[in-house]
Amino acid sequence: MRKTREHRPRHPWPVLVSLALLALASLSAAGSLAEPDAQLDYVVYLPFAAKPPPTPTPTPAPPDIRVDPACSQFKGGSTADPTGEYVCFRSYDARAIVMTGWLVKDRTGLRYTFPAFVLNPGASVRLHSGDGQNTATDLYTGKSRIWNDTGDTVYLCDASGNEVATYSY
Repeated sequence: MRKTREHRPRHPWPVLVSLALLALASLSAAGSLAEPDAQLDYVVYLPFAAKPPPTPTPTPAPPDIRVDPACSQFKGGSTADPTGEYVCFRSYDARAIVMTGWLVKDRTGLRYTFPAFVLNPGASVRLHSGDGQNTATDLYTGKSRIWNDTGDTVYLCDASGNEVATYSY
């Protein structure tokens, strides 16, 4: 009994590359490549493989910034001096986070937009009610008492409106 050989199709690339190199060698030997005005009577087709699709750029992870309840003072201040009431935001992210244009809201409609501000890795910022001079660690809303002594919810949203942190007390 005779064994039959399984037929496997051969890949055309080695043959096509060899033909292309042979055609280029013939053109070069005939002087056609050296003469810029020479007319060719034939065309050499060199197939090219399609490029793979570009690798998508990974979407960066959302920033890891949270309300720090141990640092925050929601029941404090007075109408005369509201700066004793504040909420702290701490970065647990390994990168500096640009918070310019970020928004802090509460349940009743408070809205505070961050000025030009960067929160470094591991750092925190205290957002005070009332007036004061903004620094790298303390910001002031310019509003009278904000946080309800009986309980409220803090919402921190990035400049695109995505919720980054929520804290209820």
